[in-house]
Amino acid sequence: MPMCCCLPINIGSESLTSENLSTIMRKYLFILLFAVSNIAVFGQQYSRKTVTVGEDAFLPYIKGKVVNRIPKNDVNSQKIFIILQSQPSVNMPQGYEVEAYSDGTNGILDMYFMPYLLDEGETVRKAGGSVSFYFNNIASILGQPLQSGIGEIYTAPMKIGDFIGYPIYENEGRETTAIYKGNEPLFLPVSQEEYLTALIKAEEKKQKNNGSTTSASENLKEMEKAYQELLKTDKTAAEEFRKEMESYRKDLAQANTTDDLTTSYKRELARLSPTERKKQAFYATYAMEKYGNFSGLIPERGTGNAQPLIKPNYKAISKNTNNNIRLIVVKWKLCYNKHPYSPRYYQPQNKFGYALTDDKIYELYQNQTVWKRIIQEVE
Repeated sequence: MPMCCCLPINIGSESLTSENLSTIMRKYLFILLFAVSNIAVFGQQYSRKTVTVGEDAFLPYIKGKVVNRIPKNDVNSQKIFIILQSQPSVNMPQGYEVEAYSDGTNGILDMYFMPYLLDEGETVRKAGGSVSFYFNNIASILGQPLQSGIGEIYTAPMKIGDFIGYPIYENEGRETTAIYKGNEPLFLPVSQEEYLTALIKAEEKKQKNNGSTTSASENLKEMEKAYQELLKTDKTAAEEFRKEMESYRKDLAQANTTDDLTTSYKRELARLSPTERKKQAFYATYAMEKYGNFSGLIPERGTGNAQPLIKPNYKAISKNTNNNIRLIVVKWKLCYNKHPYSPRYYQPQNKFGYALTDDKIYELYQNQTVWKRIIQEVE
């Protein structure tokens, strides 16, 4: 039997031995198997089979779609959405629809994950979870101002954690992440004098417009209106607000005052020394009961449980940013979660219904590669 030898084999212009030909064939076989395995992974099987969750019939197996409603002139939103589309849960939806929306101001990008349902034989989409991106908007971290009419004065958000190396703040029951690389602080302290002066001016403006100053009881009516509006959008924050309102109502009864608010605020300001006026303001709902301050101001000796008052520092975000991103504020909203605004507490459900889109949003939350690319867009 002749000995096996390495005979030269000509393929094209290259000369190969049977030995290295075998190596090449093994490589091609590996590539072929890799391609087949990817077809199995990515080749989604679509059908109109329904899955009932509660009283709803969901369609988790139909092919989804991505809807881009971002105007071409909104460079910031387009830029971030292109990065987000590298996430499979965004660019390859099944059983749900992804819609990216922007108002064209370069200020906000909303991305909605909407599951499909079968309703009287028609395929419909229903609101699910969402992710929102605010660009160069410091106020988006802070929620609502402390009181209408006094300008941009807020209670300071509380830092409760970190996401991809950037702070997570909580305010009014919602969590936001601020991606910011600048040296200037995003918030500045509001002094006691600044706060009381703003309250006085707001009341004097009401008096000029209405012909009379606002009494404490009238202020309570305004709080009730604010509570009813908040109840429509955020029941958790509304409940906290209701508790504060009840506390305020009890304080009114105990104080038994007939002064209008303007007089009360002026009296508080007059009691402060020049040094005290310059100190940062601290606010608490129990201020009237404990210290007789209708403004909610807490003296320095009692600031332990009070909230510091702050305002946005717009010097941190240059007005001439144009299409440059200096700050991205990220907000989340999930459906089936004890903490709907806190994806860090979420546990994947691997279920159907609204849990399907919650899982997909959580996949995005966990994708470090996507977030590193988004961070690179912040100057």
